[in-house]
Amino acid sequence: MGILSWLFPSDEDRLRKARALMTAGRFEDARRGLVHCHAPEAEALYEQCSVAVDKADAVALKKHARAAGFQGWRVEVNMRDARSRARLEALALQELQKAGIDLETPALDEDAVRAALARVQQKALNKGLAGAATMKLVPVTAGSAGSR
Repeated sequence: MGILSWLFPSDEDRLRKARALMTAGRFEDARRGLVHCHAPEAEALYEQCSVAVDKADAVALKKHARAAGFQGWRVEVNMRDARSRARLEALALQELQKAGIDLETPALDEDAVRAALARVQQKALNKGLAGAATMKLVPVTAGSAGSR
């Protein structure tokens, strides 16, 4: 690699370097190098790097939240009948899981949660479960009453 190719790398040089960095697990650096690359493959590699960086960030966020006492989210249903409440909570957990919502992470996609709980309400109405029931997600922290 000459001084000119180091100062003014071609798209092929950038792609080669990005692949090497990705192999080494340095996805943030690889993504940074792909910003100025105009090769057709660059966008796909950039997306792979972004997914890896987001996954690493989520793991770090979970770890810090656990250290601060956060243990996850639980579904809280306000309803008098205990059996119906348990069925509705199970239905809500199943629908949240189908929606791909991770209840172990502190940051939730509020729109996805709202949509999933709305589907649960509709299913519950169809089954005759949810007359005056309200549902919400409640954080579980170390030392809280609902701690696992």
